[in-house]
Amino acid sequence: MIYSNYNFLLLLPPLLVWFYNLRSRFAQNLLLLVVSAIFLAWSNVWNLLPAIVVLVLVYEWFSLDARYRIGWRGAGWVIGFLVLQLGYLKYRGFITDSFGLRLPAPAAFALLIPLGISFYTFEAISAIVDIERRRLRVPPMNWALFIMFLPHLIAGPIVRWRLLAPQFRSAKRLHWRNLGVGLHFFTIGFLKKLAADPIGRIIDPVWSAPRNAGWPALLLALLGFYAQLYLDFSGYTDMGRGIARMLGFRLPLNFRAPFFAHNPSEFYQRWHVSLSNWIRTFVYDTLAAAVFRRVRNRKTQSWALFAVVLIVMAIFGIWHGSGWHFLLFGVAQGLVIAGWVAATKGRAPRSWMGWLFSLLVLQGTWLFSLILFRADSLSIVGQFLLGLARQGTASDPALRWCLVAVAATLLVQAVDFYVRRRPVANSLRFLRSTAMGALVAGIVFFGALALKISLDAERIASAGRQGAPNADFIYFRF
Repeated sequence: MIYSNYNFLLLLPPLLVWFYNLRSRFAQNLLLLVVSAIFLAWSNVWNLLPAIVVLVLVYEWFSLDARYRIGWRGAGWVIGFLVLQLGYLKYRGFITDSFGLRLPAPAAFALLIPLGISFYTFEAISAIVDIERRRLRVPPMNWALFIMFLPHLIAGPIVRWRLLAPQFRSAKRLHWRNLGVGLHFFTIGFLKKLAADPIGRIIDPVWSAPRNAGWPALLLALLGFYAQLYLDFSGYTDMGRGIARMLGFRLPLNFRAPFFAHNPSEFYQRWHVSLSNWIRTFVYDTLAAAVFRRVRNRKTQSWALFAVVLIVMAIFGIWHGSGWHFLLFGVAQGLVIAGWVAATKGRAPRSWMGWLFSLLVLQGTWLFSLILFRADSLSIVGQFLLGLARQGTASDPALRWCLVAVAATLLVQAVDFYVRRRPVANSLRFLRSTAMGALVAGIVFFGALALKISLDAERIASAGRQGAPNADFIYFRF
């Protein structure tokens, strides 16, 4: 089940009604926990098992540490176990294929990568560090909801304990402004998802057999994925933020117009912000501090920091999926970051022409690195790169919609980029904070839903039962 599925769309209104008719904090939190568990187990009940292991193991650690003051050494063992569980469940196939090391797996887990395991594992690690530093008390219900909270359970954003846990301490009361803002977020995300799915169906045949296409079709398919990835992922997190806001909770923004970034540092402050912040805080800062403590020679220090950047971005790449192409995608991003620092010495462009040139170069490197991200294997990467040098035509006219998708993506991000300009801010304030704006958002949502139903019915009618709509969230592949 995903947020744009009919099952969930039918579940959401009664959930809101039931939630706000419960008056106690415990009853509301228990309802959210039960619904979140059902949501996670909807496609496969075994998705629950790793999440339960994280919940029980880490909470038991909190209890033991509060009683016996075990300290950081014990916390390190718990974090190590969480990393091993993540590695075993998500990367055992990659390890077997790459190194011939066959890891045993129960039949139930043979073909299963549990949904959301990367997200809630990283959240658990950050919570262990935050709670150990501050010696905080951890109520069991708050801990369970922190990990299992439906709006960020399977696709983020990766939320810190100090941001989300305090929001579970009091009962929520119905505020129409929360419903209006939440409906606005959810509608925007739904529209993005509605746009991303057809683009995926257009470009998937090209990506599955790039040897059969010429460079125009391949370039259009690459541009289509450039737009699809943003629309799908940011749309899903927008819907999650909208659900949270309708329930009276706030989740942080995860995308801030990344295609308007003009240097790698700014890009990763705008793209998948929660993951970028997590990796910088818990991996890069730790390794960089170790380099500064142990390496005194300035030149050696620079090379060591270069190695740290490559390691950190390799982790960023492999986090998205188990394959050498994901690892190489991360390394490529690391090389871009290091090369950018070497070329610019950390200086920002001094003119708008310099800014535009910098933006085009950065977005070009991101665009072509997505070949590594989207391809199913290194052989597909090779075929795609060779195809870009092959003559041909864009045989499928539908591929031209990829250009429309890119233009629409840039238009959507322009709103985020210029959000502080008065006309944009006033328009958003009207849509999010007024009854008329909520009415507009509701009309747009039901119009989009009617369009989705019409398109899905048309697909089912033309393709029969085997052609039933499949609009999985693109990150489920990774």
